[in-house]
Amino acid sequence: MSQQALLQVKDLRVNFPQGRGKVFQALKGISLDIQPGETVGLVGESGSGKTTVGRVILGLTEATSGDVWFEGENITHASRERRRALGRDIQVVFQDPYGSLNPARTIGDTLAEPLMNDKSLTGKDISERVAEVLQQVGMPTDTASRYPGMFSGGQRQRIAIARAVIAKPRLIVCDEPVSALDLSVQAQVLNLLKSLQQSMGLAMLFISHDLTVVRHVSHRTVVLYRGDIVEQGDAGQVHDHPEHPYTRALLAAAPVPDPLIQRERRAQFDLARQALSGLI
Repeated sequence: MSQQALLQVKDLRVNFPQGRGKVFQALKGISLDIQPGETVGLVGESGSGKTTVGRVILGLTEATSGDVWFEGENITHASRERRRALGRDIQVVFQDPYGSLNPARTIGDTLAEPLMNDKSLTGKDISERVAEVLQQVGMPTDTASRYPGMFSGGQRQRIAIARAVIAKPRLIVCDEPVSALDLSVQAQVLNLLKSLQQSMGLAMLFISHDLTVVRHVSHRTVVLYRGDIVEQGDAGQVHDHPEHPYTRALLAAAPVPDPLIQRERRAQFDLARQALSGLI
C-alpha cells in the first residue's frame, strides 16, 4: 500500500460471538487504502461486511485483529479522547436521514456542534460557517433556525452532509447515504457529494450495495463478499468489465427502468449466482 495513503486498513478481521463458542467472521483479513482526495467505493450486499469496515474506521466496532492507520497514526484502538479529536478529520454520513438528526435541536445548533471545541472560533465565526455550509449543500440560510421535522428526507440528508463537512474533515465515511431516498432525489445527493469531494479535496469511503451508484461517485471500487475482497480496481473498469461472478451478480441485480433489460439482467444474475456457488 502507498506510503502516502490517508487511510490504510491492513489485514482487518472482525469476529462476532454467536453463542455456544461459535463466532461469525464478519471480516476475514481485508486490506485497502484511500489516498487524499480519493473516493473509494466499498460495495456488497447485506451481510458482506461493508458496514463493519466503516464502523471499525469510526471506532464504533472493535477490531478482532489487524490495523487501521490514519495519516500515519495507528487508530485501531484509539482512546475516547483521541477519537473525539479525530472527529474533526473523520466524519460520517449515515443511511437514515430521519434518525441521524436530533428532532429537538435546531439545524443551526446541530451544525454548530462540531465547531464548539475550536477555541479559535467566535460565535460569529461559527454562525457564518453554518450559513456557508448550508449554502454549499443547496439549503437556504433560514434552515438554521428550523427543526428536522420540517424537511423532507432528501433535505435532511443534505443537512447531514453539511454537518459532516462543516469542520472541513479529511475523510468522510458515507454508509449507504442514498439508499433510503427516492430515486429522483438520489442523483441530486450523489452529485452533491461528488461536487463537495472535488471542491474540498475530501477523501471518501462510499459504502453501498449498488454497483452503479458506486461507479458514479468513486475513483476505485472494492467488492466485498462474506467478509472477503473478491475484486477491486478502477471504478469504471469494475462496473463495465466485472471479472468475478459476485461482481457480475451485483451488477445484474441493480434495478433499471426498462423491463426487458431488467429481465435480461435477472437471467444474468441467476447465472452469476450459479457460478458463484461453485467458487466460494
